[in-house]
Amino acid sequence: MSSRTLSLRAKEELAALQPRGRGEALAELSAIVQTAGSVNISGGAVTVSVVTDNSYMPSLLGRLSLTLMIPPPETSLSKHITLTFPGGRELLGRLGIFTGSMTRVAGIADGLVRKDGEKRCYMRGSFLGAGFLSAGRNNHMEMSFSGEKLRDDVAGLFPASAGPAGRGERGGRYTLYLKSKEKISDALVYMGATKAALELQEELLVSSIGSRAAAAQNCDVANIDRAVTAASRQLAAIDVIDEKAGLESLDSRLQTTALLRRAYPEANMGELAEILGVSTSCVKHRLEKLTAMADELAGGKQTGR
Repeated sequence: MSSRTLSLRAKEELAALQPRGRGEALAELSAIVQTAGSVNISGGAVTVSVVTDNSYMPSLLGRLSLTLMIPPPETSLSKHITLTFPGGRELLGRLGIFTGSMTRVAGIADGLVRKDGEKRCYMRGSFLGAGFLSAGRNNHMEMSFSGEKLRDDVAGLFPASAGPAGRGERGGRYTLYLKSKEKISDALVYMGATKAALELQEELLVSSIGSRAAAAQNCDVANIDRAVTAASRQLAAIDVIDEKAGLESLDSRLQTTALLRRAYPEANMGELAEILGVSTSCVKHRLEKLTAMADELAGGKQTGR
């Protein structure tokens, strides 16, 4: 799987998600226009356009417009896809990008991302508008912004498990980036790209298993049996949590670990730890916590994160 394909798949997965309500739709559309849009003012008329090569963007912007009850963008094709919104002045004001006097807002407008869902959607829109992901020898996830204040505001939206993101400047753009395997996975899960997170972990797992194939042949049979028994117990616990509370009730670290264990039941803790970029004892602690949570749920007790 190429890095470009993984980045594209992540964006396609995110673009297919439906925001829950107008607040989330407004945050996502604002982020997309901020990072991928252009504003043209001519003779008092204001137009807002998004130029893209991504085939999912027309459908996404159409759905966001429908949710917000605004006219959808007009689509034109040449070398690129150009999506032009009517009523540019009103749109920019509603998205919190410009004030009524057509002064650009430096960062994220006040009140636009108050709730967690709105934060996820703004982060998602920023990645869809001006982000990319690469994995393999060099793990890298990046978003770029036109202004330093906007970049810093988006940095504050990252969940604790994925932050703090690195900050840089290149070609007049201000960047946020992640290089840790675990942080990239957590960021993808937070935005809603669970499948892409698993694809990233699969690519890393294949590399990890291949590098230790010879050593694995000499593994003690008793240790394998114990690992299989433990994995079965962990999978059963994850099923209980999923059935009784839903995996989405877990924090991002436990959710990522649970999804990875479910996707690769035969991987040992060392392999899981290498993918996540943490110690084996950390993976062991997370899986034990998941098992304990399942025991509480099965016993009828309430459990928190």
